[in-house]
Amino acid sequence: MKGLFIILRAIIVDNEEPAINILKILLERTEQVTVIDSFFSAADALAGLKKAKPDVAFLDIEMPETNGLDLAGNIIAIDSDIEIIFVTAYDQYALNAFRVNALDYLLKPLSFEDIEQTVARLVKRKGLLTGSHHKLSSNGRIYCFGKFSVYGTENKQPVKWRTSKAEELFAYMLQNLEKEVPKWRICEALWPEYDQEKVDIQLHTTIYKMKKALSSAGIKFDFTFINGCYWMSLPHAYIDTVKFDFQTSSSMPVEEGTIEEYEKALLLYKSNYLEDNDYLWSLPQKEEYFKKYYKLATSIVIYYMQRNDYIAAEKILHEILEKSPLDEAAHEMLLKCYFVKKDQIAFITHYQAVQELFQTDLGIELGKPMQALYKSMICG
Repeated sequence: MKGLFIILRAIIVDNEEPAINILKILLERTEQVTVIDSFFSAADALAGLKKAKPDVAFLDIEMPETNGLDLAGNIIAIDSDIEIIFVTAYDQYALNAFRVNALDYLLKPLSFEDIEQTVARLVKRKGLLTGSHHKLSSNGRIYCFGKFSVYGTENKQPVKWRTSKAEELFAYMLQNLEKEVPKWRICEALWPEYDQEKVDIQLHTTIYKMKKALSSAGIKFDFTFINGCYWMSLPHAYIDTVKFDFQTSSSMPVEEGTIEEYEKALLLYKSNYLEDNDYLWSLPQKEEYFKKYYKLATSIVIYYMQRNDYIAAEKILHEILEKSPLDEAAHEMLLKCYFVKKDQIAFITHYQAVQELFQTDLGIELGKPMQALYKSMICG
């Protein structure tokens, strides 16, 4: 099941945040499920159901106010295509659970093997297995870290956009996926120099070309205009930023039980957000994604340094510095790795390179901690 595109959209309803976080990690680990949203109450889940449009709902049973069994009935009444899977610490509800046609009934504490079996049943129920290799269908793949690339279903070559503005419009709506975006805001972002009359023509023409390109690639999408706002969704598409957002949203620390999943998130961040695209409107989002990446990357570096795995720590630090060459803290951590390893040649070579870089680009001297490390290395 490894290496397949995430195609199933899930919601989790549980009044305990740790239980939600654990289930999220296990589901994402199958690489066939993405958790669109999570809720702490039945009322919030029902309110967010229309926007989330899940394929499956993972429900706790014992919750305040409305229990999971009643919630399941309400969900099915709204959309009978949503599969129900109960996750609970109690087994006395099993019979009632299957009376509401639940696909599965999982008992806490959960294991990855339990989740794998349930997801396999879910995939089979949804009729998504085709061919002798059980290849999963998808709704395209979209990569935003580095060069913006869009691939249609089964396509090995990226989508060819008829105009650069059609591509930019799609990137802009993707950044605002499943959000109501006022028409004026789109026009201001993409055509700040145009007057109102000309920009209306440009927008309508660009929307047509964008839709045409997506349809030709076999990518299913919803694109609507309501009350002066445009809204877009891409059901079942693989989007690297969506997966990255999920995998960095957990409050669980970097430790032995979570390091594997966090390293997967790090691998998604191949380069900065829309790095090769000159979109001014993307800069705030680019900064936010880098902050998430940097926080995670440095946490993983510290994890490895505490375990004396300096080779792994150095590898990640070099990746950080490729994306942010003037980051003083990353340079300092890398020097600490060389210092602890007593690799004097690597230490001095890097120290001198950083010293020259900071003087040339910033006109400043290195910070006192790095200078102190240098003196210790030379004198030691």
